[in-house]
Amino acid sequence: MRRTPLLALLVACGGSSEAPVDAADARIDSPPSQCQPLPAMGQFVRRQGNPRMLAGTTFSDGKLDLSISDPDVRWDDAAQRYELYYMAAHAMTFADPSIQQVRHATSPDRMTWTVDDAPVFAANPDLTAWDHTHAETPTVAFNPDAPPDRRYLLLYSGASRTFPHPGFAFPEYSIGAAFSADGVNFTRISAADSPHGQAGLVLTGQQTYQNAVGAIAADPEVVYVDGLYHLWFSSFACDGANCANTTDFGVSHATSADGITWTVLEAPVLSLLRASSDHRSGGQQPSVLYDAEHCRWELWQTSDLSAENDNQPIEFNNMVGVWHAESDDALQWNIFYSGPRDLAWSQTSPAPGEQLGLLTGADVAQNSTGRLMLYVGFDDQNVPPNFFLPDRTPTGFRPGVMTLNVATRDLP
Repeated sequence: MRRTPLLALLVACGGSSEAPVDAADARIDSPPSQCQPLPAMGQFVRRQGNPRMLAGTTFSDGKLDLSISDPDVRWDDAAQRYELYYMAAHAMTFADPSIQQVRHATSPDRMTWTVDDAPVFAANPDLTAWDHTHAETPTVAFNPDAPPDRRYLLLYSGASRTFPHPGFAFPEYSIGAAFSADGVNFTRISAADSPHGQAGLVLTGQQTYQNAVGAIAADPEVVYVDGLYHLWFSSFACDGANCANTTDFGVSHATSADGITWTVLEAPVLSLLRASSDHRSGGQQPSVLYDAEHCRWELWQTSDLSAENDNQPIEFNNMVGVWHAESDDALQWNIFYSGPRDLAWSQTSPAPGEQLGLLTGADVAQNSTGRLMLYVGFDDQNVPPNFFLPDRTPTGFRPGVMTLNVATRDLP
């Protein structure tokens, strides 16, 4: 979920009752930890060749992708390539109604990305569906233990209406699920499988904050580890007359054995807040990975202070950059808001592909000890004809294009 008026977030042991002959020695000789020590880590650096992709591509149906947003990337070791999913608004022109589609692209080298002509998922064409107007912020996890037709789980933010309380202009986001055998053709879970009786729907804001007057769940990030799906997501809750009081804003955590029925563990995650006593001081748009070799979780999120990104020319879900957090158990996180972000926009020397600012959210993939970060920028170079972005000028718009950019840590 984005703070914007424009868019629309864990044996019993059998055997003899006799004690071991030498219990102390048995403990001493227990298997050592398989966790490898952490190596020295570098910093994220933007790579030459940005931007890697620009909105404006025309597809075989004759329509354009008007946007690039919400990248979700992972390294496929078997195929030796990066797998990317992202959302694109698709239409003939900016003046025409668009449909939100999830696209799939691959790259062996981080430089050249091959985008499939057909989308892998899209907003529900059913006018009565809960996700008719929005199907965005995709995240995909591969589960080798699942039935063949459910090896790939896609979670997404969906909505069909604006948050139904005065003064709010963002969509009433919930989280949906779809499965695929190949990572390319995804099908929503059926209404019969859904805990809420609606095709696709698996997690709502009201389920996350059961005592709230209104609530939202959005921006899912799913990771599959040791037989369990972990989900982090943006969350918001309010109470009072017409939801006048914001009570919670931050990244929440849930788990599931099947990707459909979710148990919320903490909402929001207190150790990720700027102030644990203030449940409104959290971030959004999480990206999470598990480093099995070093038994360590890493998380990135956006968490800007009020007006902190107002120096960016474009006014459209902007972010200053992303903060990095670490955890040994996926429950308690270490994050230091007094230090620098892992990636931040520069007003004095904006990088290629982001001359006009950054879009909220970035995603990180693990490749051995290295990390690849994909993020979206706003740019004024190589703008397709009749492409515009909302800005802070009196006219409200300027020529501009959304771009996909690369930064790496400890990768050649």
